[in-house]
Amino acid sequence: MEEFTPQQHETWAELYHRQIPLIERYACSEYLDGFAILDLPPDEVPTVDYLNSKITPATGWEIVRTDVRYTDSDEWYRQFDMKHFLITDYMRSWEELDWTPEPDMFHDVFGHLPFMALPEYARLQEMFAPTYLRSATGEQKESIKRLAWFSTEFGLVRQGGDVKIFGTGLMSGGDEMRKAADGVTERREFTIDNVLTRDKAVNEQNEILFVFDSMDALKAELARYFDTI
Repeated sequence: MEEFTPQQHETWAELYHRQIPLIERYACSEYLDGFAILDLPPDEVPTVDYLNSKITPATGWEIVRTDVRYTDSDEWYRQFDMKHFLITDYMRSWEELDWTPEPDMFHDVFGHLPFMALPEYARLQEMFAPTYLRSATGEQKESIKRLAWFSTEFGLVRQGGDVKIFGTGLMSGGDEMRKAADGVTERREFTIDNVLTRDKAVNEQNEILFVFDSMDALKAELARYFDTI
């Protein structure tokens, strides 16, 4: 049985209630569909058993908790290839509620896992690991990581005449999410050429984000590069 501290539950509840009005206003329709399926508890950290009871029957993926705070890319994609989604047991501090440079359990669960209840999104994620694992060079691996960063982590999607949040790193962060959705952060078209010239902003907020027309359009653009490896 997993055990969480009262402070972890308190941090989860505070972040959850902060993000609800933001996702209702800014999140893409796919995320909201998955969020309804996952039905996360508002006032306590959900257990892996609970998460798997929702996700595994829907997509075949399994959630695995790890005490590693930032999993190495090679290991991450080996786990991905087995349809294992790793979530850390680390929770951000109270001083980092608005923004944290390090992925924590709130980001992993609230940001990522609603999507993982959707078969069409699971198929998008399943594009990355086989390509990464067959890459012959470090440059190819870095390119795949960059494409993931600016799509599944920090991507934007056009829906209903507006630009909505698609990236999971934005779903779990209030300040950066607002800036991205309101157009404060510069936007460019998501193309292989555009994205591969842009470095990831790991320890600060992104200055440029990329927009695509749909999840299918994103898959097609990714395939243009992935199919060459």
